[in-house]
Amino acid sequence: MLASLTERAALVRAEYERRRGRFEQLSEMRRHKASRLSEVERETARLEKVADVFRAASEAARERARQKVERVVTDALRAVFGPGVEFAAEIVDRRGRPEVEFSIISDYGGAHIRTPVLDARGGGVVDVVSLALRVLVAVATSPPQAPVLLDEPGKHLSEGYSRALGELLKAVARETGRQFVVVTHDPRLSEAAEAVYRVDIAGGESKVYKING
Repeated sequence: MLASLTERAALVRAEYERRRGRFEQLSEMRRHKASRLSEVERETARLEKVADVFRAASEAARERARQKVERVVTDALRAVFGPGVEFAAEIVDRRGRPEVEFSIISDYGGAHIRTPVLDARGGGVVDVVSLALRVLVAVATSPPQAPVLLDEPGKHLSEGYSRALGELLKAVARETGRQFVVVTHDPRLSEAAEAVYRVDIAGGESKVYKING
């Protein structure tokens, strides 16, 4: 009798542990999806801000802005991913109101595939587009020489592209005369920096150490 109860208790415990493990797994997936949804919402809001600029401008100004945005973002994409990728901003008329659609044009064996930005080749492309647009907005709206703060840029990029992104940031900083303050966990990205600091948190206290520069 005791052996039977012990065996049943072991089975119940095993089932409990299995279900608890599954619950924790689902909870982690839910947190990840919620985090990614928040990121997509932020990127959508950023694209909408740029679209508002197009809507407020005259037709001639819209065309100049469109060409500049396309050129800057395309240059950024090619600096990271190489040739064969292009950013497009298309102004369309909807119910008498100018709207702008953003897309990525990729070259696959001579075929040009157009994809909405948020659906294009994973989060890495969205990261680079978002970064380029942030820099454009910062340069256009902030005082000259004001620093640009970037939190985890390129966090969805594959490892092989991190150094290219770092070199892109360095080139943009040089061209615009802006200081870029970048928060990152990626050591490959920090290799392009002129000065690197590490922040450690212990017992609720942050300590900053200068690594180089």
